[in-house]
Amino acid sequence: MASRFLLGLASLSLALLCSCPVFVESDLRADAQVVINQAVAATQGVIKAAKSVQTGGNRDIVETCIETSGDAIDNLNDSKELLKARDRASIDTLKAKVAGALTDVGTCDDEFGDSEPPQVAAATKKAEALINQLLVIVNKL
Repeated sequence: MASRFLLGLASLSLALLCSCPVFVESDLRADAQVVINQAVAATQGVIKAAKSVQTGGNRDIVETCIETSGDAIDNLNDSKELLKARDRASIDTLKAKVAGALTDVGTCDDEFGDSEPPQVAAATKKAEALINQLLVIVNKL
């Protein structure tokens, strides 16, 4: 019992001494869960923004944006379950799902190109920022 206390105290002292960030896996998982939910909501915002700019001339682009954003949401929702796993294979799959979600959301930017409406660009940027944040977290697991 005393040795655990001393080990914990030594770890805490070292962390304070070197100002090194100390990551606790359970905190990372909780943070990831929060960011997943935010990323899903932001990606739903991409779909809403894309639907709001749909015209006859950009119908195919908007449909692709909506479809790939839906794929991103599926990947993010799959990530919620994978986040509970502790084995390396599941963590690797989690990382792939999050990276896939980032690619899916980025497809809207690619499809619209220089003619991307500002509301779609803003929604996509927000979703991408959250998914990037999630990717940073899951890469620490």
